[in-house]
Amino acid sequence: MPTFTTEDGAELYYQVEGTERGNPPLLFIHGWCSNLTHWEQQVRAFQDSHRILRMDRRGMGKSTSPGTGHTPTQHAADIAALARREGFTNAVAIAHAGGGPAGVSLGSGYPDVVSAYVMVDTTISPGFDLADTTKVTARFYAEMIEQMTASDGERYFRDLYTSFFGPQADRALVASAVAEASRTPVATRVNELKLMAADTATPAATMRQPILVIAGPWLADSFPQAVDHARLKTIFTQAKRVELARAIGTGHFLQLEVPDQTNAFLKSFVSRLG
Repeated sequence: MPTFTTEDGAELYYQVEGTERGNPPLLFIHGWCSNLTHWEQQVRAFQDSHRILRMDRRGMGKSTSPGTGHTPTQHAADIAALARREGFTNAVAIAHAGGGPAGVSLGSGYPDVVSAYVMVDTTISPGFDLADTTKVTARFYAEMIEQMTASDGERYFRDLYTSFFGPQADRALVASAVAEASRTPVATRVNELKLMAADTATPAATMRQPILVIAGPWLADSFPQAVDHARLKTIFTQAKRVELARAIGTGHFLQLEVPDQTNAFLKSFVSRLG
């Protein structure tokens, strides 16, 4: 697996696969404490027709972190630099969950890299102050950070990550994903949670690319506004179009739990980009 070293010293592990065949390249961005292997089912589905780039974001998977740069803009800069190095332009960027803030910053700041954007069980936020625990969202994340850094934080983290999967998910798959996530340093876990407090609504409002939101029951239950199609159109005000697809029978990890549904949504969207 090749590596790419960023200007501030993060070493990113990544993989380039597939064949272009005249189709837009695909750029996969994993979520919180995840890694590039979470897109394996998508690589299998698209590698014969698309060139594919996936990476471990700084501090996660096999990638290292200098302890800084855990912001949407820095993640976007990392991905854009790597994409340009490998000749990826006009790509469809596909981001899951906690990778969403990086995906929005990438689409907004690097339109030459991203020609269309797909959100997989992730949402857009105007941002919030984690210190203001009078607000429900801020309190939610602040309590997660407090419990993760407590004496029994490791048990809490494993239980939390397990809860992201639906009851029908393959238990071996869940155990493997949780074990891999648990290798993420605690400092990175916390920094990546703080990242989710960033304002993603402002950059989203500047994006002109077509947008697809793929949402499952977990997102609909946790953040009902994220599956409001009318609201999404008011967020991505300049986008060529905004589409919403609803997956069923899954937890938070759609690409792992219901890959056939996820891949069908992606194929339909990509085939109509023109």
